[in-house]
Amino acid sequence: MSPVVAVMQPYVFPYLGYFSLVEASDVFVVYDDVNYIPRGWINRNRLLINGSEFTFTLPVANASQNDRIHEVKLHGYTAFRQKFLKQIRLAYGKAACFDAGFSYVEAVMTPGRETISEVATASIEEVFKSLGSGKHIVRSSECASASRGMERADRLIAITKSFGAASYVNAMGGTALYDKRYFLERGVTLSFVRPRLREYPQVRASRFVPGLSIIDVLMNNPGERVLEMIRDYELV
Repeated sequence: MSPVVAVMQPYVFPYLGYFSLVEASDVFVVYDDVNYIPRGWINRNRLLINGSEFTFTLPVANASQNDRIHEVKLHGYTAFRQKFLKQIRLAYGKAACFDAGFSYVEAVMTPGRETISEVATASIEEVFKSLGSGKHIVRSSECASASRGMERADRLIAITKSFGAASYVNAMGGTALYDKRYFLERGVTLSFVRPRLREYPQVRASRFVPGLSIIDVLMNNPGERVLEMIRDYELV
């Protein structure tokens, strides 16, 4: 069968629904040679600290919207790493699955990372490694340079075909951007991934807070349950 391709910008420690998109594909392309979005979600996300939402931000060096994501360098990574791991330990030390969750964060935040794309890509890859579910993940900066400069939809079609695929899946946000007929006329079937995001117990939380980083999911749920949650989606 023809493989299924998905393409998405890298977000650091993204929310659960991001991983449903990865799961729905056979080849996942981290779209890191497009423009960086300052004050977006590429280098930040949310956790729970003492039951309250907390936004963390990986510091980057003088990044602007004119930079491609893979060009954006981290700033003060060593100091941030030490502080972040301490915050995670204090926030989730009593979580049901702390050991597995913390091992995941450590695997992502290894010393020597240089770019936000490296950390964000690792935060995707390491989830599937920890769950024993390997995925084929590549970066557009390394495999799709020939299609740079094309119109948005045309480039996604070109990337899909470059892997010998005729099926492309996109996050639900793309329903306002991409037309199924346009893709089909060019030989690619377009579908959208709609994750079913269920509530789960959260340590120290008086009410469920949705849409947090995958870190929160891993800290509070065993691996087999996390995999079930990732696979709980529909194609539309």
